[in-house]
Amino acid sequence: MGGSTGLFIVNLIAASLYEGSIHTPSKAAQFAPAAVTMLFLFNLIYAATWGTVAFLIPTEIFPSEMRAQGNGFGITGWAIGVGWTVLVNPIMFAHLKSRTYFLFAGLNLLWIPIVFFFYPETADRSLESIEAMFSAKSPFYSKMEAAYRAEGDVLATHRVSVSNPPHVARKVGDEQDQDSVSHSEKASDNV
Repeated sequence: MGGSTGLFIVNLIAASLYEGSIHTPSKAAQFAPAAVTMLFLFNLIYAATWGTVAFLIPTEIFPSEMRAQGNGFGITGWAIGVGWTVLVNPIMFAHLKSRTYFLFAGLNLLWIPIVFFFYPETADRSLESIEAMFSAKSPFYSKMEAAYRAEGDVLATHRVSVSNPPHVARKVGDEQDQDSVSHSEKASDNV
């Protein structure tokens, strides 16, 4: 959401500079450094935020057995989007001129509620546990989060953490399995 906000602001300023240079051509040279700065800021913000989405999100949200295919679909979608952008931008700038930047600003503003309501937060979650979020029948993030809380963190369930590596967790799990077997044997002996 921060990336969309930043890109909205940069596109809005770029559009305003473009409009200013059209309406007051005598000051176009004064607007040029600010316009170039907006270009660099756009690239910086995009690369740090939205530029990574096609590469990271598919590897995080697809189940383990489909992760490679999901990543392939994400990269393909990114490439198609970049291709269409390269083809369509010259046409848009020829017809809309500076208003193209206003359109881009509006589209970035539109993404903020979409990300807020539909994109799951995957920070500090194991890849195995993210599948629990998608057990929800709703595409809304709030429902995904509820499903995640209900099904729990896979690694937390198996008592795996940085301080409790997998080989220790396995021993803890084996001890609990033996305890449950011995309890069930005692219970069956009493019957």
